[in-house]
Amino acid sequence: MEWLSFHLIFLSIQRAISLIGVLIILSGVLLALSQYLRYFFTHQLNGSEINAIRSNLGRILILGLEFIVAADLINTTTTPDYYSVGILACIVAIRTILSYTLNREITMISKDP
Repeated sequence: MEWLSFHLIFLSIQRAISLIGVLIILSGVLLALSQYLRYFFTHQLNGSEINAIRSNLGRILILGLEFIVAADLINTTTTPDYYSVGILACIVAIRTILSYTLNREITMISKDP
C-alpha cells in the first residue's frame, strides 16, 4: 500500500515537470512567432534579427527539453521492468543529443557577425 502512494506521488511529480517543460517550449514558440511577425510587419526583418530570434528560441527549446528529460528520469524510478527502463533510456539519449546539437547551433549563430 505504501509503495502505491509513493508511485502516485512520483507520477504526479513527473507529469507536473513534464507539463512545465511543454509550457516552456510552447511559450518560447509563441514568443519567437510574435517577434518574427513584429519585425516582419514593421519591415525591420534582417539577418541579424532572424539569428537573434533563432538563438532565443533555441535556448528556450533546450530549457524545455531539460525539464522533459528530468521528468523522464523521475519516471524511471517508477518503472516496473527493464524493457520500460530501456525505452526511457533511449528517449533520454535522443533528447540529450537533440539538446547538444541545439546548443552547438546556438553557439554558431551567436558567433556569426
